[in-house]
Amino acid sequence: MKCSDSKNGREFKMKKKEAGEQVTAKQGLLLLFAAVLVIIVCKIVFNVDTKTTLMLSGAIGGIICMIWGFKWEDIESKFAEGIKSTAMPIVLLIVIGMMVASWILSGTIPTMTYYGMKLLAPGQFLFLSCILCSVMSVCTGTSWGTVSTLGVALLGVAMGLGIPIEMTAGAIVVGSFFGDKMSPLSDSTVLAASCARVNLLDHVKHMFYSTVPAMAVSLVLFFVLGFKFKDGAISGADYDEILAGLDASFNLNLLTLLPPIVVLVLVLMKKPAIPTFGAGIVVAFIIGIVTQGADPIEMLNAMSKGVSMETGISIVDKLVNRGGIVSMLDTIGLILSAAIFAAPMRASGSVNAIFEAVKKVAKTPTQFMVLALIMQPVLLVATTSYFVTMPVTGELAADAMDELGYSRLNLSRMMEDGGTVVCPLIPWGNTGAFITATLGVTPYEYFFYMPFIWLCFVFDMLSIVTGIGLKKADGSMVTPLFKRKAS
Repeated sequence: MKCSDSKNGREFKMKKKEAGEQVTAKQGLLLLFAAVLVIIVCKIVFNVDTKTTLMLSGAIGGIICMIWGFKWEDIESKFAEGIKSTAMPIVLLIVIGMMVASWILSGTIPTMTYYGMKLLAPGQFLFLSCILCSVMSVCTGTSWGTVSTLGVALLGVAMGLGIPIEMTAGAIVVGSFFGDKMSPLSDSTVLAASCARVNLLDHVKHMFYSTVPAMAVSLVLFFVLGFKFKDGAISGADYDEILAGLDASFNLNLLTLLPPIVVLVLVLMKKPAIPTFGAGIVVAFIIGIVTQGADPIEMLNAMSKGVSMETGISIVDKLVNRGGIVSMLDTIGLILSAAIFAAPMRASGSVNAIFEAVKKVAKTPTQFMVLALIMQPVLLVATTSYFVTMPVTGELAADAMDELGYSRLNLSRMMEDGGTVVCPLIPWGNTGAFITATLGVTPYEYFFYMPFIWLCFVFDMLSIVTGIGLKKADGSMVTPLFKRKAS
């Protein structure tokens, strides 16, 4: 096949791309545009299922890559690599599904819900929920673990207090990802520091400039929203029904709190997540038999198919009938579809090409950092994983920061503010899908109740533009814009 190159007045033959070759920046942007366009048309216009949308987008991207000369074998290998990279998240989802079911039948979640409803007043609930999730996630370094344990229990409390679940989900997600971002134990925090080649604790300290104001605004929001519920009927019919139903259906006692204590202790000891949650399941299994008189076979089946109880009270049934491996299958399908969706972008080297173009387009250090920050969520939408975007950003931008005379700590902060905390906003990404599967709320529903997630990006952008909280390569701080004008 021949193509005309009018600029140079010559013709050339389209040839197969060799392994390791990548597209031009224009082609990379075209592929990204095509992928996003398919998602917009399918999801927003026709309301097609997300999994089907992602696979269709991946298929169209694959066809485009083959037209450009990429071999199917190379694209297929990226499918396999993407699916392989999802193995551990999928196993973790399975374990969490089992854990939620076991914690319900052991009386753990019912006990936490019962006493949470007794102790937490509606007006304080959202504010305190965010604080509690923040403390747990900072101590454990895991947003997923916080959402799937404390988050699930708090959701039950919210139902009892009559607080909308989308508001509660927002408070849970904000608290959980504050810790995920700021804890030295978090994998995303370690990854960002590693990819930018900076000291881990210095990285955490430098994030204060964007994280603290974003969190402060979020807490003020939850405090203000609480006024709407401060006069809530603590002794309303639903409230009394839930308390009575939980008390009648479970043996509520302090022994049932042993599973989360075991998990927390193991996490603080820096034990791996899957064995840690596995220990929580085993302890809950024993507690369920001892304190609830649960049938071992029924508990094992519930870990697979989910809890199925009839308490005689519909609102209590809705609260306790959840969990199990089956509850995570839709999310697992979404994760696999996302791997297929991202394969053409990876196979073509589009991400690398786009970022290289950013380096050439930027004329000043400020322009470069603004574009680098914007590229984080853009690339995350296309690849669905910061495990892909952060290494690319670090590889292509770390040396550029040195050349510009700015500290790479600014870059590592960008990775977190435009990457880690944006993950809950992407419905087809691992994190967004996990939150929906665990809390039953989509990102579209809780978007306005988690300002922390997008304010981190906003405050980082302000830091870059104004110079406030921006660090030079020599370790000194940049003079803020308003001071420069004053002088």
